[in-house]
Amino acid sequence: MKEKKNRKYWQIGLAPLVPLVVIGGYFWPYLGYIAIAMLLFMLILSLFRGRYYCGWFCAMGSFHERLLALFSRKKKMLPVFKAPWFRWLIFILMMGLLFSRLILAEGDPKKIGAAFVMMWTISTGLGIWLGLLWKPRSWCSICPMGLFQGFLGLRAYRLQVGDGCRECGLCEKVCPIETNPGSMRSIGSVRSADCMRCGNCVVNCPTKALSFTKGG
Repeated sequence: MKEKKNRKYWQIGLAPLVPLVVIGGYFWPYLGYIAIAMLLFMLILSLFRGRYYCGWFCAMGSFHERLLALFSRKKKMLPVFKAPWFRWLIFILMMGLLFSRLILAEGDPKKIGAAFVMMWTISTGLGIWLGLLWKPRSWCSICPMGLFQGFLGLRAYRLQVGDGCRECGLCEKVCPIETNPGSMRSIGSVRSADCMRCGNCVVNCPTKALSFTKGG
């Protein structure tokens, strides 16, 4: 319960960064360096904790979960959101757009910042649209950075599924991106790169069959 409260406080504190960068960055592009700093932190953390950053420290995810959730229809996500071909297509398109803008920036610090403001603006717009129609954090299923760090830290801080699991399905219902740990009971741990290590399933498991481990 303590971890749940801590996560909530982190998210409430980080969520305002989204409108700050998206709106403020239009007038002062250097705010894009906030996105760069968070990106570097994310990449380092993912080596040791997988998508832990997504579940705890992502400003955009926090914005969706704490604010957008108030207006979301909370409908089940479309299967295509988890289709590998679709997710990699989004990754290639968005990374291609980012790198093209960075090349055009020609080393200009202001233009580099503006490139990241642009990416946050696009991601925020798509995230709001998806989050209103489906689950609040639907964007997290196809987020390019989430996809990348998920594979980067796939074996790190893995969610364990104990013998006490009854496969009741509650974990899937409380998961922001509809991962189902109970379905992986037979192998004893969640091998999906999607798990954001948010801990929602651990807190809500009626038999306390779920826990995290540092090992692979």
